[in-house]
Amino acid sequence: MIKTDITTLVFFYILFSVIGIFIIWTILGYKSMRGILGNEKSTEQIWKCSICFHTYIDSLHDDISVCPLCGSYNKRPLTTNLRKHG
Repeated sequence: MIKTDITTLVFFYILFSVIGIFIIWTILGYKSMRGILGNEKSTEQIWKCSICFHTYIDSLHDDISVCPLCGSYNKRPLTTNLRKHG
């Protein structure tokens, strides 16, 4: 049998727990980013306030949106989608 002391066992338990949590966090983060960036419609719903620079999602409005933080009106900027050209 392999002889180890309790501190070594605790170290490996914490090490493998942290590695497991990091792997799960990475996989879930990748899936959520792929879900946001993979859908072109959802990227069109992301707005950034021109006054307070708050980033928010508004799926109800197409041209003008109201910032939920400061209440200012924001107009959608004319941008080109690099994915369509690339």
